[in-house]
Amino acid sequence: MAAKYSLIIAASSLMVLLAALLLPRPSTLSLLATLPVAALLMTAPKPPPRWGGWVAVCMIPYVCVAVGELIANPASRANSTLIAVSSVCAFFAAMNYVRRTGTSLRR
Repeated sequence: MAAKYSLIIAASSLMVLLAALLLPRPSTLSLLATLPVAALLMTAPKPPPRWGGWVAVCMIPYVCVAVGELIANPASRANSTLIAVSSVCAFFAAMNYVRRTGTSLRR
């Protein structure tokens, strides 16, 4: 039952991340950046066995870019914070989902 809650938290975080990426003004680059998040979100209702691992791997670049934006661009601090926090939340919830389901990420 706890794995279901981790899946719900991860999917909710992905929804927030998707909204934050499109929040200011959707550009071509931001639309391209939303494609992996949208693909992961579309598979969330019936996730494949290693779904949590793929979510965790995909969140690493979003966190890195958002933290870089926090440092370099103070004008978009709120949006960058939202992206960073939702990415970290999705990362940990997805890893908890993997742990709770007992899925091995080795093979």
